[in-house]
This record gives sequence, structure tokens and C-alpha cells, in this order.
Amino acid sequence: MIDDIFEFIFELLLELIPNAVWKILLSVVGIAMTVVGATKITESTRIGAALIAVGTFLFIGSLLSLYRSS
Repeated sequence: MIDDIFEFIFELLLELIPNAVWKILLSVVGIAMTVVGATKITESTRIGAALIAVGTFLFIGSLLSLYRSS
């Protein structure tokens, strides 16, 4: 029952918000993850490097997707 409600809300959000907004949001999240990873790399090399890698992947992937769609 509750999973049907969450699925309905999730599908509604995906339909209402344009793809360009999701891509810009992912690029902002990627930049934030990269910055957090750069500050964490002095404490833990593995966590910092993983955050930097995922953040860079999100940022570059969303920018490439925006470039290809236009």
C-alpha cells in the first residue's frame, strides 16, 4: 500500500519536472560532492577520492547530456 503511494508520487515528480531541471540539479550535486570530497581527502583518502570520482562523473555526465540534447 505505502509503496504504491511512493511510486505514484515519484512518477508524478518525474512527469512534472522537465529533464533539463533534473540535469542541472545533478550537475549542482556533482559539484557539491566534488567539493566535499576535496575537503575530506585529507582525513580519509578513500572516501575523499570516491566522492571526487562520483561528483566528477555526475557533473560531466549531466553536462554532456545537456549538450547532446540541445
